[in-house]
Amino acid sequence: MTAIPYFTITGDARSRGLSHGRQLKQRIHDTYDFYQQAIFKTSTLDEEQIRTRALQIAKLIEAFDKNYVIEIEAIAEAAEIESWKIFALNARTEILNAPVAECTSLYFQETSILGQTWDWIRELEDLIVILRYEYSDGRLITTLTEPGMLAKMGMNNSGLGVCLNFLVSSHELNGVPVHVLLRAILECRSIEEARARIKESGLGKSSHFLVGDASGQCFGTEFAAGTCVEIEAQQGVLVHTNHCIGQGVESTLIPTTEERLAKAKASLASIDKRNLESMRSILLDDTNGSNSIQSSYHSEEMLGGLQVGTCATITMDLEKQKFYARKGPGNTPDFHLYD
Repeated sequence: MTAIPYFTITGDARSRGLSHGRQLKQRIHDTYDFYQQAIFKTSTLDEEQIRTRALQIAKLIEAFDKNYVIEIEAIAEAAEIESWKIFALNARTEILNAPVAECTSLYFQETSILGQTWDWIRELEDLIVILRYEYSDGRLITTLTEPGMLAKMGMNNSGLGVCLNFLVSSHELNGVPVHVLLRAILECRSIEEARARIKESGLGKSSHFLVGDASGQCFGTEFAAGTCVEIEAQQGVLVHTNHCIGQGVESTLIPTTEERLAKAKASLASIDKRNLESMRSILLDDTNGSNSIQSSYHSEEMLGGLQVGTCATITMDLEKQKFYARKGPGNTPDFHLYD
């Protein structure tokens, strides 16, 4: 299995952005071009409407933390692309809000193991990267993400990790987009700091964040339909797919989400040890046909026939600070280690 390309980014916000933009320049252009040609064109929004929304979101990000705006604008400068397009990439979840089946996330409190599948469009499999951010104060972050995006799922050297499940609901564009909030969570040194950062981010998004640490603490936060609710682990496990399971918040029920959640729970009931191997056995399971957790590529009518499936699977040992990733769909446990 081919390893996912790995890049190191250092310095202050502007330096990080310039490094990101220079190292990933072609990948950034390829990623935006793909979204523009294959995704944005199929939406009800034209380019000017997307640009307007991206600039609106830029103001929300600046109010949340101006360093992220500095970094995004530096990415655009170094990659020689208009900055609103990088804001649009970072907010593509909020702008598109497409009900496509994706992602199963899981955390074991006993062993501090965190992981998920990341299901999206086949073309992104060859564009995704793993970034290592090195801060001058000693903080380190490892994250799998798309070129131009500040972060996605990942972990840091304080033993904190985060996973993401997309949810679908009607919402206003009045909150910090998920891919910027993921980076903010990964900059936190504790569960409580992450919880506070999430609360500061506003409600304008539809997603679930699963946050865990090396000591076995965890929580989930569901944003949907202009509200937010926190969920707790049950019997030492927090598992989530692509619909709300908390009280008082609802999202659109999308294909396979209930089946994947049921399968994960059934698998949990049958395992003796909650370790890295059992986590992988659940996330790589492809025995339930089109409803499997590990999804082979298949045509998605809603996206004009594009092939959707598991682009990557990630497992993280938060105590030992080991980040493992596997590229593409399949049930073989051939993960690459990124310390």
